[in-house]
Amino acid sequence: MPRLLPRSFGKQNLALNPFSLQPLAPKAEAHSSCRLPINLRSFLAAQLGCKAEANDDIILSFAARADQSTLNKLARAIRRYSTARAREAWTECSLNVAVFVEAHQHCRPVVLCLRCVRFDFGNAALYEHRSNGCLPITLARMDPSDVGGAAAEAVPDRIQHLVEEFRALRAAFGLPHFDLDCYVRGGQLTLMWRPLP
Repeated sequence: MPRLLPRSFGKQNLALNPFSLQPLAPKAEAHSSCRLPINLRSFLAAQLGCKAEANDDIILSFAARADQSTLNKLARAIRRYSTARAREAWTECSLNVAVFVEAHQHCRPVVLCLRCVRFDFGNAALYEHRSNGCLPITLARMDPSDVGGAAAEAVPDRIQHLVEEFRALRAAFGLPHFDLDCYVRGGQLTLMWRPLP
């Protein structure tokens, strides 16, 4: 069921006085397992003065080297960002990560339709959502040899990569990507996006 809330904040409320940090390369031995949602990562990159395509490790490296004043400004900006997002209209669909792993193991496509607001499984799902104004994204089409002992850990990264590809492809053709994003909490992978018109 979509979670719709009235939109009352816009991007202008997320303004922060410009500040930037000197870019520093992350240490070779430091590797982060943090996975930021795409929209938050873009917001933080802009606030920290990173390149728009900065990855999680670069953003965390910038933040780790920031002074206390900069961190305080960033924390306030994140609170404003979170408050604004909570008051906007968003649609969500969640699925247990284990379901994606099982679909991968059995080579069953997992299709999320942004119009129908649901996941469907199997080859029929690929064709079912090609009409009626549907907007599908195929989330599970991995080679079964890719699925091993660390499959559950790999799924969120792969889904985020597919979401990033979807966004980039839509943007390249001048089409809206509805801020499609994903995050994992408690074994549940949630995809969220702005409601389609």
